[in-house]
Amino acid sequence: MAEGWLRAQLSVSDGLAEAVADWLEDQGATAVSLEDAKDQPLLEPPPGAMPLWQEVVVSGLFPFDDALAPRLREALAAWQVAEGQSLPPLTMTPLEEADWVRAWVQFAVPLRFDDRLAVVPVDDQGVAVAPQAVATAAAVRLAPGLAFGTGGHATTRQCLAAVAERAWAGEAVLDFGCGSGVLALAALVSGAGEAVAVDHDPQALAATRHNGVENGVADRLVVTDAVPPGTRFDALLANVLAGPLVSLAPELLKTLKPGALVVLSGILPPQAQAVAEAWVGVDFEHREADGWVCLVGTASTQVEEASHG
Repeated sequence: MAEGWLRAQLSVSDGLAEAVADWLEDQGATAVSLEDAKDQPLLEPPPGAMPLWQEVVVSGLFPFDDALAPRLREALAAWQVAEGQSLPPLTMTPLEEADWVRAWVQFAVPLRFDDRLAVVPVDDQGVAVAPQAVATAAAVRLAPGLAFGTGGHATTRQCLAAVAERAWAGEAVLDFGCGSGVLALAALVSGAGEAVAVDHDPQALAATRHNGVENGVADRLVVTDAVPPGTRFDALLANVLAGPLVSLAPELLKTLKPGALVVLSGILPPQAQAVAEAWVGVDFEHREADGWVCLVGTASTQVEEASHG
């Protein structure tokens, strides 16, 4: 079982579901899913919305490790004390790879961003797992592979909304921290000319390559673990965390052309000002959803001065 997976899950109220999902991600979950705990029916949600039931089973997928279960239980106990919450115990279930894929398929839902962009989950055979009438100008067919990033989390939804707003016309795009590649793919199917998808996780790179082929854009997609030296982009999309967004700002600023679109996500509200200040020469609009901030801005001519200063 050393090469398998471990699913950690617990049932919580809808008000705690996002916080517990974020905690699982912080603990290193490769993928996180939310599902109905009591077969409660839901009406069709509005475009781009993430519906939640009154009681939600939150699950995180982790590479199997003999020490993982006790570590997670200890960390959850500490989190409950820090947050003043009382939660049921974690349930730990060993899984083979095929088992977790089947589990994900059951709960995947399409996302729609007005009439411009949709994200349609597909299984490992390329079949849409939640067939639905999706009338949009562009659609990303997305298989998660073993990389988190199917578009459902608030941080990703905000980035996708920003991508959907832009009238793309052959631009070069950098997707930094690409995960499953959803942001690069969204830009490409919407009209961007080429994209470079960067991630340090080999599983993320494999998932992005697969999804590039699935969407017919592999010839316009470069998948790599580092930004190619000397490259400049018309748009930068980075759904990571505030720490890297601050520390890597000087290097990433060097990749921007004047006038470039900059979309930064994975930021908590108290962190937003520090992130924005680190990106000298970029004027940001602050957007917030479900307790997460997304910074959407345009690079001025000052980015060249800042990156060489």
